[in-house]
Amino acid sequence: MAHYNKGANAERELLKIIYDNGFGCVRIAGSGATILPSPDIVALSPKKKISFECKAWNSNYLNISIEQMAELIKWGEISGTEIFIAWKMPNKGWFFLKPEHFARKPKSYAISRKEAFKRSQNLNVILGKQAVLRE
Repeated sequence: MAHYNKGANAERELLKIIYDNGFGCVRIAGSGATILPSPDIVALSPKKKISFECKAWNSNYLNISIEQMAELIKWGEISGTEIFIAWKMPNKGWFFLKPEHFARKPKSYAISRKEAFKRSQNLNVILGKQAVLRE
């Protein structure tokens, strides 16, 4: 139960950040346990539609099952939302990754912490608050 609480708390934290940035958003509690595939958070504004799958792992790698990744991609296609995997790392914050940033392995899609640091996209850019990262 502690692992569920950590994940749910992380989802609620991200939900508040997104809401505070002017998006209508919902958290889909138990999204991984429902019959129909769905992300953890859906965020909507007049200009953007984004879905987030949230993970709060303290690990050197993040793995997502092949089935879950396929469901997320399909959800994005059906809903017209842009899909991000939001990885919260202790003492490092949030890292926002696209499905294509993950490498396909025999049983899952995976990304290393080091690769996530390189590939992560800025939330302000994702939300349309900043056009490009400033150098």
